[in-house]
Amino acid sequence: MENLRHILQALFKNKPLSVCVKSLLVALFILAGCSDRNSLQSNSTSTDAPTNSASSKLKVINVGHQNGTPGLNLLKARGLLEKRLTPQGIQVKWISFQGGPPMMEAMAAGSVDIGNVGNLPPVFAQAGGNPIVYVAATGSNAGAQAIIVPKNSLIETLADLKGKKLAIQKGTALQYFVLRALASAKLKLNDIKPVYLTIPDSTTAFEGGNVDALPIGDPYLASRELDGTARVLVRGSDVAPQRAFYIATENFTKNHPDLLKIILEEQRNAEEWAKANSERVAKLLTEQTKYKPEAWEFALKQRPYFGVFEMKDEFVAEQQQVVDLFYSQKLIPKTFQVKDAVWKP
Repeated sequence: MENLRHILQALFKNKPLSVCVKSLLVALFILAGCSDRNSLQSNSTSTDAPTNSASSKLKVINVGHQNGTPGLNLLKARGLLEKRLTPQGIQVKWISFQGGPPMMEAMAAGSVDIGNVGNLPPVFAQAGGNPIVYVAATGSNAGAQAIIVPKNSLIETLADLKGKKLAIQKGTALQYFVLRALASAKLKLNDIKPVYLTIPDSTTAFEGGNVDALPIGDPYLASRELDGTARVLVRGSDVAPQRAFYIATENFTKNHPDLLKIILEEQRNAEEWAKANSERVAKLLTEQTKYKPEAWEFALKQRPYFGVFEMKDEFVAEQQQVVDLFYSQKLIPKTFQVKDAVWKP
């Protein structure tokens, strides 16, 4: 303050009164502005500091599910996740997909946090640099897949597929199944006429006679077996043991491991209930899909593949074989280690 008095005396010496007053007001205004700025900076520093308040908490979980598989459809139908998370102020948003590849694309875009897919979509995702993470595995589902032909088809063995039109659902577990099935009959892709289609389009093409054979899974497979319009040429369990996986984004696994554990826990609870209630499960899945309860009942009784397991070394090894096969046939641009994308809770 003493310094300020000397400065003002020097400034206002021999000045008219009006000038002195105006100058004094300007000086006071500047000082007030500096004080306000310091106060604002202090408040800004306090506001911008990271907090753990409820406002920073995740509000919505985006879950991807496929219409043609039990998996997460069971969890959705039972409403267990909503019962668990709604009290915490977290909404569950279910997003439906017609296959695994578009779900992986949605994960890359950040619009899906976790989903359930076959063995091949995450391979293509990882090969494309999509930071996905394997968080759990299902039981073996290979028995729920088969290559079928029309009931009266002249095709009797896999070898008879040579020169025939075979639907291939690129980027799905069914493509892996096809490669293994052809190899078991000493056939290569150029020995057949591959017709690349989405899963819905492939069933339409099969029913319209536009392809000679169709690799497909339940519940479509079960429905065709029940109505007797198709004949099984080979089952996946005979040539291509595999399983499905629960896949999450890297961001979700890092930032919300607690929520991830809750999702897997409730999925296990839904499946434990399902094991003892096949008829009710069939009804629930009928409501979630276009297939009749008879098809679901048949599929669940003939080929139960429930299970939510941690990513064991054997599951990682199985999946690495898929990577190695597709890289050896130049179907993915690079090789990589599946173990590098496995969640470690």
